[in-house]
Amino acid sequence: MAFGPITDAQRVGYQENVTLALQQKRSRYRDYFTFQPNLKGRVALAIEIFGSEEAIIDGARGGDTPAIEGSLEDTWMKPRQLEWGKLVEKEDQVKNMTDYTSTYVQTGAAAIARGEDSILRQSFFGPRLIGQDGTSSEALALTADFNLVPVGYVANGAAVNSGITIEKLNYAITLLAANEVDMERDIIAMAIGAKQENQLYNLLQYTSKDYRDKAVLDTERQRVASFGPITFVRDQKLPTNGTAKQRRCPLWVKSGMHYAEFDPLTTQMDRNPQKKFRVQAYMEEWFGATRGENGKVIYIDCLEP
Repeated sequence: MAFGPITDAQRVGYQENVTLALQQKRSRYRDYFTFQPNLKGRVALAIEIFGSEEAIIDGARGGDTPAIEGSLEDTWMKPRQLEWGKLVEKEDQVKNMTDYTSTYVQTGAAAIARGEDSILRQSFFGPRLIGQDGTSSEALALTADFNLVPVGYVANGAAVNSGITIEKLNYAITLLAANEVDMERDIIAMAIGAKQENQLYNLLQYTSKDYRDKAVLDTERQRVASFGPITFVRDQKLPTNGTAKQRRCPLWVKSGMHYAEFDPLTTQMDRNPQKKFRVQAYMEEWFGATRGENGKVIYIDCLEP
C-alpha cells in the first residue's frame, strides 16, 4: 500500500484548528491568574515583590535626603512540558484529522487544557522558587489568622467542623484585607469541588435574603456563579484528606497567582517510521505557574459529607 505524503497545508490546518479548539476549551484557571509575558529559559524571574515602605514625616530641617531601603523578594517560575500524541490507525482518516471536529483536534486540545489546569492547580500548594537566582525553594506554610481558615472555624462559639459556610467566606475576605490586599482593584476567585458547590447553593437558597442578594445563582444547573466579590472556579481535583473527608479550597486574588507560556503550543503531523509509517499527531507546550505573595492566597478547609 502506497502512503501519500503529509503536505504543509495539512500541517498548517492542523495547527490552526488545534489552536482554535484550545481557545474554546480554555483552562478554567487562566482568567484568574496574572499572565507574565516574555519568559524564557529553564527558570525565569516572574515577579519582584517589594515590601511596603513608610514616608518620613516631619524630617529634620537641613537633614539628609532620605534613601529608604525596602525589602525585595524575587519569585521565579520553572517551565514544565505538556505533550500529547496519537497515531492515525487508518489511512483514510488522514484527510479527516485536520478537521476541527476530529478527535485528533478536540481530544488533544482538551488534554493540553487539562494539563494547564493541573500545573495551575499545583502552584497553589507546591513550593515557590525564590532568591536571587531562583535556586531556593520555599514550601507552602499555612498559618491560622493569616492564610488558613480551619475546618472548624466559626465566627462565635466553640469550633465545629463544617463544609463551606458564609462565615468561612467572610473570614477569608477579612484575612485578605488584614494582609493589605487591595481588593477594590483586584479580582477574587475561589476553587471549589462539586460538594462545596452543592452545600453553598443549598445554603444560599435557604439563608437570609441579605446573603442571597449577594449571590448569582444558576437555578437550572443548581450552581453558584459568584457570591459578593468572589467568582467560583469548579475543580474536582483539589487536594483532600481522605481520612477526615476534608477538601482544601484556595481563595485568591489575581495579582497573587501567575502563569507564563515559555513556548506556546506547537503541533506536528508526520509519518512515524517506527510505527509502520502511520501518521503521528503530536502537540507540545512549555507552561509554568507560581504563587506570588503568600498573603494573597487563603486556604479554606471544608468538611465533605
